[in-house]
Amino acid sequence: MIIRRRQLYADYTAALSWIRTALNECAQGDIRAAERPRRIREVFLTLGAYEIRHQLAIVAPPEIVEASRSAFVVLRNARDLLVAGASVDDAAYAELEERFDAAVAELRSVMRLDLGATKSITAR
Repeated sequence: MIIRRRQLYADYTAALSWIRTALNECAQGDIRAAERPRRIREVFLTLGAYEIRHQLAIVAPPEIVEASRSAFVVLRNARDLLVAGASVDDAAYAELEERFDAAVAELRSVMRLDLGATKSITAR
């Protein structure tokens, strides 16, 4: 079971990272304004974070399920802000980026503890 959780943890944090990068690329890319919301939603769904999060809800301890949800919600809020027309240069988006970094650091910390690593590699 621990090997399965370790793989899910790695897959989930990677999916979150990929989504963040894809959202930033969409927001900075040369995408027509009319197509931008659809493209942003598409990249958000394509990378599998929803599916992995549901798997985590079945096999992971409650603190990881909650931390995974928290990181996801911040990323979803960033998606919604970009869909509404915000730029990556907007202060509200920058704040969400900071909140996402903190949420992912917390998520990695509780994941590492669950896997038996006593110290986080993320300095905060």
